[in-house]
This record gives sequence, C-alpha cells and structure tokens, in this order.
Amino acid sequence: MSQTTTIADVDTSSMSDTRIEGMYQVVLFNDDHNAAEFVVVVLIRVFGHPLQLAGKIMLEAHNNGRAIADVEAKELAIKHKQQLESFGLTAAAEPVH
Repeated sequence: MSQTTTIADVDTSSMSDTRIEGMYQVVLFNDDHNAAEFVVVVLIRVFGHPLQLAGKIMLEAHNNGRAIADVEAKELAIKHKQQLESFGLTAAAEPVH
C-alpha cells in the first residue's frame, strides 16, 4: 500500500525564510523609444530567457511600467542591469525585500 505525503507532513523547521538575503531583482522599465521586438531580443540575449518568457516580461513592463526580468545575486544583477542599459533599455537592480 502506498502512503501519501501531504504538506502538513513535511518538516519545515529547518527551512530558511523564503526571502533570500542578498538577492537582487533586475527591473526592466517601459520606455517609448525601443520596439517591443527589440526588447524581447535583448532579454533573450542578456538573460538567456526563452522567447515566451521574454515576451511576457516585455508585455508586463509595457502594461505596468515595470517588470522583474530576473532575481539573482547582487553582482550578476548589476552586470545584467548594465547590459540592458548598454542596449538603450532602462533598468535597475534592487534588493529583494
């Protein structure tokens, strides 16, 4: 007979808080200068995102003014922010709260 494990059965006492200290989010901001297709290509090139995810991030930035392109270590987030800016995009690297 098989036994089913439920969420209540999992010991979470040793798990750290879901917020990861030292992680940064790379934020992409909407702008009126770059074509949507160009932004998607840049996201694929900088982050290696698949086409569908890059398109989703671009649309979120377009519709909401900003989108989180990735969450990563501080040094990598700063590097990716600078790469986005080198393509003429507006971006920021912000600590995850």
